[in-house]
Amino acid sequence: MDVLEAVKIFKNDGVMVFPTDTVWGVGAFIESREGIEKLYRIKNREKDKPTALLVGSMDQAREYGVFNDVTEDLVKKYWPGALTVVVTAKTGVNKEILNDKGGIGIRCAKNKLVKELCESLSGGIVATSANFAGGESPKSLAEVSKDFLNSVDGVVGVGDGGGKSSTVVDCMGENVKVLRQGDVHI
Repeated sequence: MDVLEAVKIFKNDGVMVFPTDTVWGVGAFIESREGIEKLYRIKNREKDKPTALLVGSMDQAREYGVFNDVTEDLVKKYWPGALTVVVTAKTGVNKEILNDKGGIGIRCAKNKLVKELCESLSGGIVATSANFAGGESPKSLAEVSKDFLNSVDGVVGVGDGGGKSSTVVDCMGENVKVLRQGDVHI
């Protein structure tokens, strides 16, 4: 499937599987409430467990989150790449993808396909690893279960992910706090 076809599916409330620079992901367009709900159903993910938002650029990231000086310095050093920053969400961002403090995890992926998808959508992709809740994060399409693939609206892209989930840091307080350690060491 090509990018234009994938964008059409995303914009029509679809859920897609795709490679990232970390692991294979599954996602929905941030502007699609139905797509996000479907993503949670497919994953069998708890409603109170937030997901990350993949963006194609810093400009897109600023549409969804508030970046303080410390966070700006972090993303200048590690983006695009395997760092997810949790920042205060801007007003209007779908509350279903936020943490209980109004934070949103944002990552600017290094993967060219993700960047192209986000640019073509003119918005972010709510994403998580392409597995059922509690399962292993797939490093390749071959590691995504057939049952999982049968539950989504399509697959776009080829290749392997980077193999390790992103580092997630909470930047909402005065100090940066590592929530999940990945390849990026803060």
